[in-house]
Amino acid sequence: TGGCSAVALTNGQAYTYKVFQKDSYGNYDAGVSLGTATPIAATVSCSSNISSTDFGTLTDASISTAVSNASTTMTCNYANGCTLYVKDAGSGSQAGLYKSASPAYTIVSATATLSAGVDGYGIQAATSTVGSGTLNLNSIYDKTGNNVGGLSLTDLILASSTAAITNREVIVTHKVAISATATAGSYSDTITYSCVGN
Repeated sequence: TGGCSAVALTNGQAYTYKVFQKDSYGNYDAGVSLGTATPIAATVSCSSNISSTDFGTLTDASISTAVSNASTTMTCNYANGCTLYVKDAGSGSQAGLYKSASPAYTIVSATATLSAGVDGYGIQAATSTVGSGTLNLNSIYDKTGNNVGGLSLTDLILASSTAAITNREVIVTHKVAISATATAGSYSDTITYSCVGN
């Protein structure tokens, strides 16, 4: 009726367990084997398929989608799952697409519905059928059409699981709209994806 636990086990070492009954005289029966178990170290890994993407030439007459989507594949064997975070560098003081050459200009990132002729920048996320386990998207980024989730200078949850997953993939689409007042020049941004065990 009582529970039991084993502590200070060595990862990779096989352990065999057996249960015995004890009578009122203190005698034990032959016991029943519960089998063998081998503990493994909790690990998490994530990898991205690209290091850069490009919007090409932006115009205030349309909403632009980056040429390549960014895909991150995550695996973790944590019992409580893992979390994929996204973080934006922007201008250093504001999240968004940034032009550092004078005059400096930032197309600020925010959760919004993009409109042609109005500054706006963000991402959409989706999962693929690759891998196993359940990976849930943060509703901020689970968008379609011209709706985008805003980025931040601090880590925000992009997707997470509540159990172990294997090779689950999150695909990120980058979208931007600019106004007629956005200054001409070369804009860039650095987005960092990181994953941790829960």
